[in-house]
Amino acid sequence: MRSPEGNGDTRRSGSKDPLFLWHEPNRSTLKTTLATGIEKQVEDLLAQELPEVDLRAATARGREGSAVLTVFIDHPDGVDHELCVKVTRALEGAGIRDRYAVEVSSPGPEPPLRVTRHFLAAVGEQVKLVVKPGTLPAGAKSVSGTLTGVTEASLTVESSAGVAVVPRDAVRGARMVKVQCGDDGRSLK
Repeated sequence: MRSPEGNGDTRRSGSKDPLFLWHEPNRSTLKTTLATGIEKQVEDLLAQELPEVDLRAATARGREGSAVLTVFIDHPDGVDHELCVKVTRALEGAGIRDRYAVEVSSPGPEPPLRVTRHFLAAVGEQVKLVVKPGTLPAGAKSVSGTLTGVTEASLTVESSAGVAVVPRDAVRGARMVKVQCGDDGRSLK
């Protein structure tokens, strides 16, 4: 049975009286809230301690007490071991390493896209957007193609299937996609 709030399930214990109902939060909503919380905490910390560092993503996985926080960072001069150590020490100073094992690294060749400036820098590039269910036609969970438009409200992606305008609040994850080329320079994808 869906809860009246639409954010979880209401369950019934047993089939006979008395009737007990309890609310179970939707796990994906809970994960999104937790992920957004730690991401915001890391973003605020880096803005204060290391403002030149660009947070690309901060995701936590695992159970409390043994969770791993993976942090992808970028910098105008590139990411090296020394910068990763600085970020790790800043996280430690804020007490984050008391709650998480921490992994800090560069975003690699397919960086996550998180904020407007990331999307604007990726216009004209190949991207993949993972979206909330029901956002795209035919139940598609993602769209890949060339990012052609960015607003605060939506992202426009052109692909061989057509043009998709995706609401920003429906995007669960986004990244640039490295396009492989053959010897003749044509895309292999």
